[in-house]
Order: sequence, then C-alpha cells, then structure tokens
Amino acid sequence: MHNKVEQASGYFAGGLYCSQAVLGAFCEDYGLERQKAFDIACGLGSGVRCADICGAVSGAVLVIGLKYGGDQQKCNQKTEEFLKLYRQVNGDIICRELLGCDISTPQGVKEAQSKDLYATRCMDLVISAAELLEQLGY
Repeated sequence: MHNKVEQASGYFAGGLYCSQAVLGAFCEDYGLERQKAFDIACGLGSGVRCADICGAVSGAVLVIGLKYGGDQQKCNQKTEEFLKLYRQVNGDIICRELLGCDISTPQGVKEAQSKDLYATRCMDLVISAAELLEQLGY
C-alpha cells in the first residue's frame, strides 16, 4: 500500500470519519494543517450525515479543491474526472447505495454494524478514494 493510502486507512481505523481520513492523508501536501483538515471534514462523514455523497468522496473532493481551487474550471474538470473514476471502480458515489443501507437512520446504523460495513466496505471505500487520488497525481 502507498503511504497516503496507509495514512488514510490508519486514520479511519483509528476512529476518524471517512472524509477526515482521506483529507487528512493529503492535506499537508497542500498547506493545510492536519487537525484543521480533520475539523473541516468532520461534518461530511456518513454521507454528510444523511447517507448521501460518500464521505470518502467528499474528502477526496476537498483534496482536489486544495490543489486546484484557485482555478474553478480546472477544479471542476479534475473533480469530474475523480467522480467518474470512483463510480467506475465502486459503482456509485452515494453512501446508501454503496453500503446497501441508509446509515442516517437508527435501523440503517444497526444494519451496517451487524454486517461490519464500517470496518469492511467503508474501509475499502476510503482506500479506493486515496488510491485514486494517488493515481491521479495528488
């Protein structure tokens, strides 16, 4: 595993949200202090708390913004490129679709816990987001 992938998976395994784990692994390369990155990405976990856009995707898009945010056109193009690849690799970018349950509900959380989705599927998605960012040169 590459260094950034190891960092992201380590952060996630250590209890951070998927969004925090991905952003945290890359942030310092773009001048953002790690704790500040964790703070910024905190509300994005669990699909922005409503099982919508995967937190690993949100964290990756923040990395893209750190690198290309000064150029909106380039940032948009790079974001679209990442999203296309993520969908190709993982099948979707929506948390509840990726997990097969809606973790914004108590029933969905129980289902995810009973199937160990956080340690398995979510971990795979964090790793995938970090790997794709690395492949794309971040």
